[in-house]
Amino acid sequence: MKNFIASSQISQQILKSAKLAADLQINTLIYGQVGVGKKLLAQEILPNALIINGKELEKLIITKQIDLEIHTEIIIINVESVINVKDFFSYLKDIKLVGINLDKNDRFNQYFAIKIEIPPLKERPEDLEEIIEIYKKEATGIYNTGIPVKNIEIDLSENGITLKQSIYKSILLQSINTKEMLQAMENYITKNLENGATYRDLIKIFEIPLLKAAKKIYKSQLQMADKLEINRITLRKKIHHYFGEL
Repeated sequence: MKNFIASSQISQQILKSAKLAADLQINTLIYGQVGVGKKLLAQEILPNALIINGKELEKLIITKQIDLEIHTEIIIINVESVINVKDFFSYLKDIKLVGINLDKNDRFNQYFAIKIEIPPLKERPEDLEEIIEIYKKEATGIYNTGIPVKNIEIDLSENGITLKQSIYKSILLQSINTKEMLQAMENYITKNLENGATYRDLIKIFEIPLLKAAKKIYKSQLQMADKLEINRITLRKKIHHYFGEL
């Protein structure tokens, strides 16, 4: 994904502010949770700028390992990592800056004329829907499969970062064939055997997902025992061993 998605009303307003900032010779601070699209928005303002972490840039300035005269625009990631704020920004006074941070942080008020907060994805449902489709299309293209969206489990704990990971993982797990699954299990088991695992340690790799899946499909222990063709007492013991109660 190369552009900031702005399907929701609030994101459209944010993008307008970014475009305004792009036309003005002023500094902009973009803040919000991890994975909300701060870097993408920064690149909407300064598409050709150097992108660098604040702590790293401060170190390069102090050690004179960067020629600031060749830079007219810089995107600074994690501005709050800067230690000597006043000195840091004095070196950059002739450069147009976009700062990226997790929060607004009053330490930087005088250095950024425009401040833009990006809300989490759960507060931008139209954006979320479009981003899901983008990542789903990417993943299904890579894994050469077609899986209904309703079967994809998404994780928004870190917004776009975990969203992408969860979509890719969900599609991968549902598209993998028997041969690939067996190979993956063999690789996993080999690694664990090399670390001293025993049969008892490893049998759970098969039994735990089997029991969880059976519970989802068959609901009751009676049905599980019948369909899996396993003794009910043995089944009950395994359930108690792994879960206490499933």
